[in-house]
Order: sequence, then structure tokens, then C-alpha cells
Amino acid sequence: MHMSEYRRKHNSTGHTSRSRYRSDATSPYRGEGGEQPSGSHGYVGYSLENRTPKQKSAFSVLKVAIAVVVLVVVIFGCYKLIQTLALSDSDVIPGVEVSLYIPEGATTSEIATILKDKGVISNKDKFVKKVRELGVESQLLPGKYTLTTGMSDEDVIRALRAGDASVVEGNKLTIAEGLTLESTAIRVEEACGIPAADFIAEAYTADKYLADYPFLEGVYNNSLEGFLYPKTYMIPEDSDAEYVIRVLLDQFRIETENAGLDLTLAAEKNLNLNDIVIIASMIEKEVLVEEERPLVGSVIYNRLHEGMRLQICATVVYAIGLEDYDGHPLLESDLEVDSPYNTYLIDSLPAGPICSPRIESIMAAANPATTDYFYYVLASAEGTHAFCATYEEFEVANAAYHELFNVPN
Repeated sequence: MHMSEYRRKHNSTGHTSRSRYRSDATSPYRGEGGEQPSGSHGYVGYSLENRTPKQKSAFSVLKVAIAVVVLVVVIFGCYKLIQTLALSDSDVIPGVEVSLYIPEGATTSEIATILKDKGVISNKDKFVKKVRELGVESQLLPGKYTLTTGMSDEDVIRALRAGDASVVEGNKLTIAEGLTLESTAIRVEEACGIPAADFIAEAYTADKYLADYPFLEGVYNNSLEGFLYPKTYMIPEDSDAEYVIRVLLDQFRIETENAGLDLTLAAEKNLNLNDIVIIASMIEKEVLVEEERPLVGSVIYNRLHEGMRLQICATVVYAIGLEDYDGHPLLESDLEVDSPYNTYLIDSLPAGPICSPRIESIMAAANPATTDYFYYVLASAEGTHAFCATYEEFEVANAAYHELFNVPN
């Protein structure tokens, strides 16, 4: 954000905050008088005191019969509810072969998520508990497996302990944090022999994966940019682009679920998961020091709330087709590039993510620090920033930046 903030202060268009109000009131209907006629006890024209013993006996039998009927109805209703819940928890056809991949370094909880998503097990918590009871948490091996839906936990554990030969014959693929889709495709080609062009083409078919990965709803340009989770994987030989993409999308789901990603604050700000990944991708590109991630997140939130343009240089780098700043300091002309990603020109978030962020950046985007910062400026060669609440503070920090790095004004 240090490139041109000193040339402009605020842009006051595009205020993003919204509020909703709801008011309603109800008044219970009350009958006039509030008292029942003497001797009626709630029954018009019929008095218990005037009944014969036979009538009283018949009335008692009737009450018991009604109670029995009500009890039967309640029991039946509970039975149907339990039956429905049981079906919803294991709504899969048993015995169907499914292929799945267990990433290297996956935790027991992550493995359970994969197995549950594929219908191999019915309950993640029960599976994790069984693994821990057997003391085999460190013995579940990564690899590509062909299992069947509805297996017992014991059979699944036995299969994962036996391992898969494809792991030994696989290719080690490392996706670094902050890589763009195109750079990821190059890594895939180098590690797995899958042509980068094939991988890129497949990565622009997000709608194909939407049914299995609902978090892709609303992605920009049908692109998987931002959702190809950065990590080291062992990819079996002869895997194709679709297989690799599913492995990376599975890992995105595992990381966000295991981290307990909470979108409550985002929803209050009218932001969805896609927006959070966009913010996270900017944090990933802008931050080198771990503790600064929530702080940069707070600057983004504060500027959005005030209707200020974000003016984040990393979005310009992406807009002009570069991976990072190296070898190409941004020019004035770069800041004017016409792109839905250029936050120096648009009054909102960029159209989509600008890289694949790690889980720490995603969490910082969903729950940033609470600050009054609106600016940050690079303050050291180690990558730390000076955070500023006012434009005057920003001018001081910006002058220090130019002096420190010998950057002409």
C-alpha cells in the first residue's frame, strides 16, 4: 500500500456497510371478564358434580384411552425422527467402490474427514476414537486407496495401516504458499509430468467441481484460483489434472474445517467465504511476519467499511501478470492498468483471489484484529510494517520508507 497513498487520501465512494432492522409486536387475545361461569369448570352445560358413578367411571376410562393414544403417537413420532436422523447420517449405498487420496502428513481428523466425505465411514468422531483406542494414529499411511462405502472402522484402519504401493512410486509435489494458479500449474508439470496447459484448462472449470465442493459457489471467471491449497503432496504415478485438483480441493476443505473457520463476523460485514479467500490472498502476498496477518486484515476491513479504495500493490502485480515484485518495481503506469483486480482503481475487493493462501491467512481474513489502522508501510528489510491510523502518520512512515530503501519520491 506504500506506492501511491501519499498522492491521495480517501476515496469516499462504495460504502460497504449495511444494516437490517426488524421490529414486530404481538398481543395475545384475551376474552372479556376473565372468569368462567360458576360450576362450569370449563365445560359448557356439563357438570362433574351432577354425574352418576357410572358416568364418572366411563369418563375416567375415556381419559385413560386418550392418554394411551397420545403416548403412542409421541413414541411413533420419536421413532420416525430417530430413523430419519439415522438415515441422514449414513445416506450412502454400501459396497460401492470409491477412490481417495490420503495426503502425506494428514492428521487422523483430516483422514476421517476424507473418509466421511467419500462415504467410506459414517461417523468421523467414532473413527478417530477407534484409531486412538487402538493406538495406531502414527500408522495410517498416505497414498491412493480404492475402498468401499459403508466399511467398518476396523476394516478401514486395517487397510490404511497396510498402506498403498503408489506412495512409493508417487511424485512429490510442493505447492508453496502464495503461488498463483499459473505458477501452481508449472510446479505440477515439473513434479508430475502433467502439462501446465492441461492443468490450467482444468482449473478453469470450477462448475464441474461445485457439487462435490460447495465452497466454490460464486467463484470469479469459473476459476479455482485461491482454492488450490498450498502444501506438500505425494501424487501417484499416472494421475491426471483432475485428480491433482481434487487432492488440492480436499486439502482446502480439511484445513478450513480442522481450523474451525468461523464466518460469523464476515457475514455481519456482508462477506462470504469467497470474499474471505480474496482477502486472505492479499494478506498472503503482503505479509512476511506471522503476527502481522490479523493487522493487515484489520486495515482491509477498516478501509472497506469507510468506502476507501484498498490500494494494495499485490493486486496490481497480479493484474499485470507477474508472480511478485522481484525485478519489477511498480511504475505509475502499472497503477493505472485497467483490471477488475486493480484495487487502485476499483472501489471494492478485487474480482477474485490473487494466489493460494495458507490457513493462517484465511483465519486472519475471517477474524482480523480490531484496530483503527487504515494504512501500513514497509518498515524494514525483514518485511515488518509500520501501521498507521491517520494520514499524517502514514506520511511520516512513507517518508521513512523512501529514506530506508533509497526510493525516489
